[in-house]
Amino acid sequence: MSRNHVAGCPNCGERISFKRFVQLYNFSATNCGHCNARIEISNRTGNTIIAAVSGILSGVSVVYGAYLGQRLFDSLILGLFAGIAIGALLITVICKIIYRRSRLLGRTPSQRISEAARAA
Repeated sequence: MSRNHVAGCPNCGERISFKRFVQLYNFSATNCGHCNARIEISNRTGNTIIAAVSGILSGVSVVYGAYLGQRLFDSLILGLFAGIAIGALLITVICKIIYRRSRLLGRTPSQRISEAARAA
C-alpha cells in the first residue's frame, strides 16, 4: 500500500473526509456522496484491536501524567492536563494511521436491493 493512500469509496474511488471516516465505526455505515454506495469497515477485528490499544495508551498517559505531575511538580491538575493532551495527541495520530491504512467495503444501491430480495 502506498504511503499517500487515503480512505476512499471502493466503487468509485471518491475520497472520504477524515471527519466522516472517524465517525464510521465497526457497526455503522455511510453512503458515498458521489455514487451513493454504502461504505462499511471491512477489517473490523483490526480496528477493534487498534481501538483497544489506543484506549489503553491514552488511559495510561492520563494516569502517568497525573502521577508525574503530583510527584515532580506537586500539581495534580498540571499532570492531568498534560496526560490528557498527550492522550489526545496519541489518539489523533492513531486515527490518522488508521485513515491511511483502512480497508472499506462498498455496496451500490442495486447490490443492496438484490441482497434484500435474496434474503426475503
